[in-house]
Amino acid sequence: MLLSIVIVSYNTKALTLQTLASVEESLQRSPELDQKTDIWVVDNNSTDGSVEAVEKLVKSSSRLHLIKNQANLGFAGANNKAIERSKGEYVLLLNSDTVVQEDALAQMIATFSMSQSNLETAVLAEARDKLDHLGVLAAQLLNPDGSLQAQGGSFPTLFSLTTHMLFLDDIPVIGKFLPSTQHTGRNAHHHQGSKPYLVDWVGGTAVMIRRAVFLEAGLLDSSIFMYGEDIEFCMRAKSHHWDVAILPSAKVIHYGSASSSSKNAIIGELKGYIYIWAKHKPIWQKPILKLILGIGILLRIILFGTMIRDAHRAAIYKQASRVLRPL
Repeated sequence: MLLSIVIVSYNTKALTLQTLASVEESLQRSPELDQKTDIWVVDNNSTDGSVEAVEKLVKSSSRLHLIKNQANLGFAGANNKAIERSKGEYVLLLNSDTVVQEDALAQMIATFSMSQSNLETAVLAEARDKLDHLGVLAAQLLNPDGSLQAQGGSFPTLFSLTTHMLFLDDIPVIGKFLPSTQHTGRNAHHHQGSKPYLVDWVGGTAVMIRRAVFLEAGLLDSSIFMYGEDIEFCMRAKSHHWDVAILPSAKVIHYGSASSSSKNAIIGELKGYIYIWAKHKPIWQKPILKLILGIGILLRIILFGTMIRDAHRAAIYKQASRVLRPL
């Protein structure tokens, strides 16, 4: 088996079926992938008929498999179940709210198969970093309207987190040159070329990973229910000297947060940072982390409460401030 595709589903029946249809269409464009790919849908105890709909497809497809969880295990826990059972040399983690475009999967496999000498020419011009040990490769995400969707970012440090939480990456001109844990706004990195380019971390929305990376660095950390597990995994992959990159020519539409509310995303992201610091960072940074997150949350409460006048978002950040209490 060359490729194993893992899709975690949670009450996204229509979107999951759409994602599966796009995967099948993309696979049929490549005879090799069409014959050497299996697909795993892991359902996190959906109640919207997702299981029954996928079960119907399983009956007519020899490569489609369904894992039914009796509880919601979160993103990492659900993916790990299929990663352990699948056999592909490469594993594609794919959100259930995505649409794979044309030959994106074949392009990603071809990039992994490039000779080392060719990979060494795929560099970020401004960084001059060689990409010669590719382990994690993300597709270029698109919004439903076809515009580029930002993803990934710099590894979390006190500096990069400060840049993100205090909106320093949104400062005109200089913002795009500052490291930020989230590459959004002026800090977003978009490359229109065909070559892969290096980043610190990529999201788990549409990311292909060599199985060797899992064998060396371990599976996704299931202690993180959702949000932050992709950053933490890339940190471990990098510590084992695997390169992480994005392939601009391999495009995947991402509808975004279809199965999670903005409240879950905001609080989950903050909890993810706290967990990463507890697992990977020195203890003396804990009070500084609390200060950075606290100031960032306060700025957003003020921004959404008085300037943008989004009372709902302001209330979410007031609730999010509670995650700092155990620190």
